[in-house]
Amino acid sequence: MKFSLGVPLMHHGEETGFLGGEDLAELAQAAERAGFDSFYVTEHPIPGNKWLSFGGHHAPDPFVTLAWVAAVTTKLRILTNLTVLPYRNPFLLAKTVATLDRLSNGRMILGVGTGYLKPEYFAMGVDFEERNELFDESIDVMRATWTGDAVNYEGKHFNAREVSALPRPAQETVPIWIGGNSKLSRRRVAQKAQGWMPMPNPAANAKSTRSPVVETLDDLAALMPYLNEHLAAEGRTDPLDIMFMCFDGGAPEDNAFNVQQHLDALRAQEAIGVNFSALNGAEGSKEQALEAVARYGEEVIATFS
Repeated sequence: MKFSLGVPLMHHGEETGFLGGEDLAELAQAAERAGFDSFYVTEHPIPGNKWLSFGGHHAPDPFVTLAWVAAVTTKLRILTNLTVLPYRNPFLLAKTVATLDRLSNGRMILGVGTGYLKPEYFAMGVDFEERNELFDESIDVMRATWTGDAVNYEGKHFNAREVSALPRPAQETVPIWIGGNSKLSRRRVAQKAQGWMPMPNPAANAKSTRSPVVETLDDLAALMPYLNEHLAAEGRTDPLDIMFMCFDGGAPEDNAFNVQQHLDALRAQEAIGVNFSALNGAEGSKEQALEAVARYGEEVIATFS
């Protein structure tokens, strides 16, 4: 099991979290010392206020934030969890990702999704109904662009003729992890990706997120056979990273955190194929967040080392 730490979120319309460069550097370096494999940032460039009022959150720009994290660490991988592909021109995104991968010496993982917030789509000037077509197009274009060879591609809203881009990524190709619980997401993982990020999804949220309910480990396990069938149909034998969250035992920043319950739940996830665990950073004070990271490293990560 590997572990990924997320930058603390910004709920309640407050500019909390690690927005200062020195604070963010401390958190990233603490994560690296604690044994986390990667550090992630989510993306919401312009979320709707109704969603925010029902528990949504703001987020800093993922690529600027991860560039800072890469600059102050040496081994920690950097992950977008997740960026919404249809919001961007795929050539611009390919350039951003390739540059960040080179500057970080090959530590980039591109976590992607289609998104589900209509007000955000409207604000970005992107047709919500085109999201799936734009998503698939973006992955194909980025893969072609990262080769450094000439690209010819007639897209939904562009026509690329004999274009190319350098630098190439430091990695042979940047790993793409696809988020989402739907059958379409799982088929895409089998066809196009190196990782899958299923989402905890309570029944109360299923309608707005347009995604199957995942409240228990049994819910997650029930999604696996369909994924495995399509991996086999694609002839895939390469390892697939699967990242999920573990809430059992409570939050590490809580004095009542039950380490054994958490470890047992992680092992149960590992038994059905999960090999990455995502942990959102504590949203309290900096001291509280740093203490929680260190504690998690000592009590949880060290057990899997």
